[in-house]
Amino acid sequence: MKRAFITGIGGFIGSHLAKKMSEVGYEVYGSYFRPTSDVEMVKPYAVKTYNIDVRYKPHLKEALEEVGPDVVYHMAAQSYPMESFKAPSYTMETNVLGTLNLFESLLELGLKSTRIMLASSTAAYGFIDPSETPVKENQPFRPAHVYGVSKATQDLLGFTYFSSYGLDIIRLRIGNCVGPGRKGEVVSDFTYRRAAIELGMTEPVFRVGNLHTKRAFLDVRDAVDCFLSLEKHGRSGEAYNVSGEKPCSIKELLDIVLEGCPVKVEIVVDKDLVREKDEPIYWNDLSKVKDEAGFVQKFSLRQTVEDMVRWWRENLKK
Repeated sequence: MKRAFITGIGGFIGSHLAKKMSEVGYEVYGSYFRPTSDVEMVKPYAVKTYNIDVRYKPHLKEALEEVGPDVVYHMAAQSYPMESFKAPSYTMETNVLGTLNLFESLLELGLKSTRIMLASSTAAYGFIDPSETPVKENQPFRPAHVYGVSKATQDLLGFTYFSSYGLDIIRLRIGNCVGPGRKGEVVSDFTYRRAAIELGMTEPVFRVGNLHTKRAFLDVRDAVDCFLSLEKHGRSGEAYNVSGEKPCSIKELLDIVLEGCPVKVEIVVDKDLVREKDEPIYWNDLSKVKDEAGFVQKFSLRQTVEDMVRWWRENLKK
């Protein structure tokens, strides 16, 4: 039975990943700090969890030594772009220093054969001209915010520690990943408000920002399936786009969210919600992950939205 260690097991993707890995036969361990999901919901799928701030290397190293993992999924991060405007130092320390601490710990413990699945982000690409889409993995980094800078740095560290130190690292450039339990991004915000309006908990008004930006959304359940396939088939040292295949505008997303809503909703554009700097489009070329890992996006955006609205309804009633 393979031993997996998931940093950030208490996060949105980390919690889904722990459940999936347990179901397919992994012995799962993980660390959490300031979890964004209910850690108690993760514990049934994990042999042991550790409360660790990845910025503090001794605790991380101690846990890795105890577990001796075959694979590490490094998901721990300050993962909200908007939060990075308010907390740039914390964002850089967590995402960059935390990654350095992981790599150095594995080297010092002699765990060079451990496969490291590094959660980078398509936010590292940053500003994309429409002529550059769909974005391939060789696209230059032009990050639009500190979060994007932290992920670009993390990604480059992954390449350096593979090429210079021989660590077995695969860089997962994850796009807009959504699904039941997600908080703090546009699909979650829209589906939350749809559920709250239906339950009579808030006025039937949607305040929105820029409706013209385009994003390709990926269901977290498709994402974790892709991660496991890349763990098995991915080439060490390589970067892979893991994201939705088809872009849609935020206006199109809003239409899907409000489809079938039993309450008439007023849409109001709020200038305070428009980012000063925002990437106009995220649409990535998935040829590499399709060819090498057999990636197939199974969940449509409509299905994901329906599941998220249902999740919010159930949780808002509690």
